[in-house]
Amino acid sequence: MTDIQNNAGRGRRRGHATRAATKIPYMVKSSIIDTLKAKEKGKILAYTFVYCCYDEIIRAMDIIPIWTENYSGVCGAKRDAERFLSRAESLGFSRSLCTYALCGIGFDQWREELGTMPQDAPWGGQMKPDLMLSSGQVICDPRYKWYQAVQQYMPDVPIYTVDLPWPVYEDDLDLPSVESYYIEYLKEELHGLVKFLEKHTGRKMNWDKLSELVDLTERTWNLIWETYELRRTVPTPMDTGDAMNTMVPILYMMGTQEGYDFFLELNKELKEKIKRKEGVISNEKFRLLWGGGLPPWFALGDFNYFNSKGAVFPVEVTYRVIEPINDLNIPNTNGPVERIAWRWLRYWTYWYKKAKSRPGSEPDVERLIQYIEDYRIDGVVVHLASSCRTAHLSLIWQLSQLKKIYKQIPCLFLESDMIDIKQYSKLHTRNMIDAFIEILESNKEKRGNC
Repeated sequence: MTDIQNNAGRGRRRGHATRAATKIPYMVKSSIIDTLKAKEKGKILAYTFVYCCYDEIIRAMDIIPIWTENYSGVCGAKRDAERFLSRAESLGFSRSLCTYALCGIGFDQWREELGTMPQDAPWGGQMKPDLMLSSGQVICDPRYKWYQAVQQYMPDVPIYTVDLPWPVYEDDLDLPSVESYYIEYLKEELHGLVKFLEKHTGRKMNWDKLSELVDLTERTWNLIWETYELRRTVPTPMDTGDAMNTMVPILYMMGTQEGYDFFLELNKELKEKIKRKEGVISNEKFRLLWGGGLPPWFALGDFNYFNSKGAVFPVEVTYRVIEPINDLNIPNTNGPVERIAWRWLRYWTYWYKKAKSRPGSEPDVERLIQYIEDYRIDGVVVHLASSCRTAHLSLIWQLSQLKKIYKQIPCLFLESDMIDIKQYSKLHTRNMIDAFIEILESNKEKRGNC
């Protein structure tokens, strides 16, 4: 899911990219190639998902993660997902299901049937795992059922599902009174994962190493937050077009020195750009918020099109899954697993208190409001991906709630899919962007006349 494949996935650099972001494609390709070589080195491979909560646990046990959503995104961005999507359809799966899952299912079935990788598989293909670790996070049905579906083609590969609760938000809910129940449940699920991994790998958890990795992750979180906050500067030194690349260390490299070092480099680069007053574009006219939705990986060039119209995205909701660790107010814990549980719960409930202070509001809307204020936003853009119900279901409602507070702020709804290019029209998308820019221009003129 990276920009190595931007502009039809031909490996061309996205315009206006930071130096750090241009390294991401090679990092992702290298990580995929490493999984292909891992079996020869006796490594254990595990299918897993982003936002899985247990990155440090599998790394502490020297298990190599295979990020299945990422590989589907790579196929989509390289515009080579259709044959795998069609393959899944031929097996009886509906195209209306999550296309990440469909692509992965189609690829796995084809690989197992052939006994080798499908011909010209992007970046060498996706290796068969030793384990599959599914997750119930983000109330996403493919996270429960995807690996169960592919297990019929890999019956020898065991599955463990970590049930990660989604904290319920209600105006009258006293969160502190129920937090302990969430924490105990999370700890039980994560300790269950450790037992599963010990059973199927013959290894014991290295608890000291796990503690070190948890500490490294939290230092990385704080560094990411500090780095992304630099984008408040006018002109912004980095926009969402780049963030769709720099999210890779956030989602796939937590608990690694490589991830931490990447953000050290990006932090330094952005500070240098700010010192030179160097923005994403030379004439920053409009500051936009990417208000939600997975991007169309085959069409990241649309961010360049926004830039060509004088518009930049200094902030986004998608993949910005960090808040300052100190602000989460995590209590003293009895070990790294409990620390992971508290970090998980407090991140997903971070906006609850603020939402309660505004009658009728909701945490996701409060986040949009905060970003609009902090980043001096002129308009909001969201992308509705047709096959992803979880991440996109409430976007229209969120913006309708937002308009009650910011009545004049323009909002643009783009529609296609994450990887199914059949759902995308470049002409229609560009026409919608043009019309949106005209509204922003009109608003700017009105403000100038006031």
